[in-house]
Amino acid sequence: MSKILTQEEIDALLSTVGSGPGGEAGAGRNVQVYDFKHPERISKDQMRTLRTIHDNFARMFGTSISTSLRTIVDLNLNAIDQVTFSEYAMSVRVPSALYILKMDAVGGDMILEISPQFLLFIVDRLLGGFGDTDVAPREITIVEQNVVQRVMQMMVNLLNDAWSPVQLLGLKIDSFESDPQFVQVARASESLAVIFFEARVRGANFPLNLVVPYLVLEPIMTKLTAQSALTLAARRAEQKDIESIRGRIIASKLPLRAVLSDTTLKIRDFIALGVDDILKLEHRISAPIAVIIADKMKYFGSPGRLGKRSAVRILRSVTPEEEIIYE
Repeated sequence: MSKILTQEEIDALLSTVGSGPGGEAGAGRNVQVYDFKHPERISKDQMRTLRTIHDNFARMFGTSISTSLRTIVDLNLNAIDQVTFSEYAMSVRVPSALYILKMDAVGGDMILEISPQFLLFIVDRLLGGFGDTDVAPREITIVEQNVVQRVMQMMVNLLNDAWSPVQLLGLKIDSFESDPQFVQVARASESLAVIFFEARVRGANFPLNLVVPYLVLEPIMTKLTAQSALTLAARRAEQKDIESIRGRIIASKLPLRAVLSDTTLKIRDFIALGVDDILKLEHRISAPIAVIIADKMKYFGSPGRLGKRSAVRILRSVTPEEEIIYE
């Protein structure tokens, strides 16, 4: 037969139970709201490491693309959030620019989402235009994808470099899509880490997002520690020094000259030279000419005119063997 509680025992039990959210028994407890539909599977320490990684990536990419486009582009990390894949897919505008990045080293895919307007700005700058930032979003054509391929590959390489102190990802571009319904890197209910960036150029802001499935991050979660964050911070300080030196080198000037040809004359022929005399050069008109930088032959070019000025078009670089021959 079960034991019957005394009045004192009943009072003792009731004293441990609060009277609700406003009760005195629960007033001193640290209550936190937890959303079971959107569980936070990445800890705050791991979030800090992710932020350090992608802060470093943003800084490197901003410097590199500014050099490529010959205009200042700032890439800033705004936030890191955790959502489900279905929620992310519904938030993506159509048309968009979605690059699927395959991670050979860890397995799985991630998404690099770029504003179509930003890609069109890059296309315009690479083709010699001024770079209009006020353009309507539209689908990126295959030709335009090929034009920005070099910039996108540079971005992927920098992302690999930013992650390398923590984990080698082996990222490479797998495909391109304009409609999110054709992209499936995770199940609809699976959690994603979405890293929100913003590219600022000439007073305009363009979104750029990186989407990483949690199942991809899960095997390397133990590496996203406070120690990793310290290592990355030290590397970021070193990277600042490298960027400073690179900036000084880029700003340096080197003499460049294009040599049409040369010849050898006897002294008596040189003394006898007069107006309208013609010198025979050992150089065919159709043959490329040497382009010399700081007394080193570096390129072959073709002479011509640009408007009212003489000009030379670079045809190709000198090979290491040719550099030795022409030294």
